Amino acid sequence: MWRRLTPLFLAPLLIASPVAARHADPLGDGWMRFEVAAAGRTLAAAMPSVDEPASTLTIVIEGDGRAHDRHGRASADPTPTRAVGLELAKVWPGPAAWLGRPCQYVKDAACEAAHWTTHRFSEEAVAMTDAAVSALMARAGAEKLVLVGWSGGGVMAALVGARRDDLAGLVTLAAPLDVEAWTASRGLSPLEGLDPADLQPIPAPQVHLSGAFDPMVRPAVVKQTARRLAGPQGQVETWPERHDCCWAARVDEIAARLKLQP
Repeated sequence: MWRRLTPLFLAPLLIASPVAARHADPLGDGWMRFEVAAAGRTLAAAMPSVDEPASTLTIVIEGDGRAHDRHGRASADPTPTRAVGLELAKVWPGPAAWLGRPCQYVKDAACEAAHWTTHRFSEEAVAMTDAAVSALMARAGAEKLVLVGWSGGGVMAALVGARRDDLAGLVTLAAPLDVEAWTASRGLSPLEGLDPADLQPIPAPQVHLSGAFDPMVRPAVVKQTARRLAGPQGQVETWPERHDCCWAARVDEIAARLKLQP
């Protein structure tokens, strides 16, 4: 289980160059956590401690985390209590890495509540994530990229993937891909920033999965946008899962679906 960072755990973390990360923090299972430079800021990341050559790297982007408390107020720290994205990355077949969202697991004086609430999908946030993806790709020596995103991480994966020319695949799980429709369906205030519903179709193999028992992101709300982004060859399906369970147990099946794409 990933523990939330305290000053004690933050102390050894240094910004990683695209080539190497010093003083990385062990996570178990042979994985190491570190920080990557991200358009003038830093994002938390993780990869196996023993790097292997990878022509294609899968990067799993974490969900929104603790954006609000149980009273609906902006939380003081968006670091999730459970890193579902990391769980997915650690069992994904083939070379993989994990990437946190802005202000999660890092000590960043520039962080404000808007970064994980109203502006979680802002141009600034997408640019940061895109830069961090490039750093991880360089670290792995990879030429092709597969982006995987759970929940809000799926929104970010789509927004980042749409602007890259090395994208070999896109997978979203329980992701509110139509942000405007999703907030309306939940009775939430609109979010500022970018929305995958406004994107052109993304020219890469895609798998978009929703959970039939997911009260957070109902399949009907996002299916139309997912189908348009994926094109006629992409797979858009509803599986008998909940919002945060049990996608990690099915990663082999999910990855196989992606490989079947032309």
